[in-house]
Amino acid sequence: MAERYHPQVIEHLVRPRHVGELPSPDGTGESGDSACGDVARFTVKVEDNVVREVRYKVYGCVACIAAGSALAELVQGEDLLRAASVTKEDVQEALGGPLPSGKEHALTLVLDALHKAIEDHFNRRAGSMLVDGYGGGRGTGKKTVVAAMSGGVDSAVTALLLKEAGYEVACVTFRLHDGERGSRSCCSPDTVLFARDTAHRMGLPHFTLNLKELFDRRVMQDFVGSYEAGKTPNPCVSCNAHVKFHAAAFLADRLGFDHVATGHYARVGEGPTLARPVDESKDQTYVLWPMPQELLARTVFPLGEYRKTEVRKIAEDRGLAVAYTPESQDICFIPDGNYRSFIRKKVAAEPGEIVDSGGEVLGRHAGVVDFTIGQRRGIGVSAPRPLYVTEVRPQSKQVVVGRKQDLEVREVRVSGMNWFLDPSEARAVQVRYNSVPVECEIEDAGDGEWIAHLPEPVAGVAPGQSAVFYTGDGQRVVGGGVVSRSRPKATVESGGGRAAGDIE
Repeated sequence: MAERYHPQVIEHLVRPRHVGELPSPDGTGESGDSACGDVARFTVKVEDNVVREVRYKVYGCVACIAAGSALAELVQGEDLLRAASVTKEDVQEALGGPLPSGKEHALTLVLDALHKAIEDHFNRRAGSMLVDGYGGGRGTGKKTVVAAMSGGVDSAVTALLLKEAGYEVACVTFRLHDGERGSRSCCSPDTVLFARDTAHRMGLPHFTLNLKELFDRRVMQDFVGSYEAGKTPNPCVSCNAHVKFHAAAFLADRLGFDHVATGHYARVGEGPTLARPVDESKDQTYVLWPMPQELLARTVFPLGEYRKTEVRKIAEDRGLAVAYTPESQDICFIPDGNYRSFIRKKVAAEPGEIVDSGGEVLGRHAGVVDFTIGQRRGIGVSAPRPLYVTEVRPQSKQVVVGRKQDLEVREVRVSGMNWFLDPSEARAVQVRYNSVPVECEIEDAGDGEWIAHLPEPVAGVAPGQSAVFYTGDGQRVVGGGVVSRSRPKATVESGGGRAAGDIE
């Protein structure tokens, strides 16, 4: 063994530092798999953002045991930012140099256990915030920022640009759900490790926050419940509204940082308000409309000033490993894109009828959760002309189909509004993520609802999707809300059907 390992490894085996387990720790983290033989466990005491005490237990090979001792010694007494900045190379150097071939996993194992202990510390301090959401407060103007890092090129370049602009940057990756190892999901175990390694290679501290309960309650349950109710949800909007920015603000406040940042393509204008980015083909203001103004006021969107091609070029020029990562178009918790399969695992779908607008039965279906407004493929009914889903009626288990023109509406009712500017400034509305805003006039319908009157009909407006209003030049977000549609009261009372496209 002495011939294979550096003397420092033997030193840590003979005289281990901080071995054991703390009673009543502030955070506990474990990484590894007993089936494979290597498990690392760290416990920490944290006071005033300083790791006052750290203990480790490692079950496994010589390299893992020595790496645990070396890492514990490196972070004992350090502030959290320094502890979160310790890299695999730092641990390796403390062990006298590279470990023998096949033993490099020891460095990843112990670092992951330590980071999980720090993550556990923050989660305990957060309390109900990780379930109910977090508001937070304004900073003092310091150039300090918590940058959300998903493992992709956009978030990595965001952190890099902020560092180069003179900000003190701390990166954070959120555990939102149980992503599968090796998947492209932003929350898979491999992606968390990759994001951490990317941050460390840029010389930045990296943290993780476990938001699974909050994400399940505010995003995944809403996603499933919306389909049960015949609506078409947008989970990215829900995540921005209730999860991502709130969690980043929480961590920023715990660290004493002022700002938060993400890799969204958008800009923050005066007010504050949302403004479109330079690269309008990547515009993401549509999914950011629910952001509370107090959070938007402390948010930085560096990519709003760049085109996507420029972002990839920056990553390539700086030697970032994420430079060539593919675009992720899937829902993060459904990486295979099969949302029907996901929903059917959560709810008991019941069969029903496929009918036309007059109520004539054209066929049968296996569950309303399989259908969305505007859907053409997979309806399961043969017809001489194309049919589209024009309405989903979960109470009667009916799916209504009709012609493409039956999808057209000239009024859209919107609720749950979040305004950045005075509603009178609204001149256009966008009703789908990839659609073009159309001219509109808006009317206050009372009870927090607004009606968008469209001079030209728009097809495929689905309840549950967002309606986002823009100024006359199309550059600034006035506000946004959720599209709502229902059968007219007179029709409900009479028990009859209604024409597809009616808006309450």
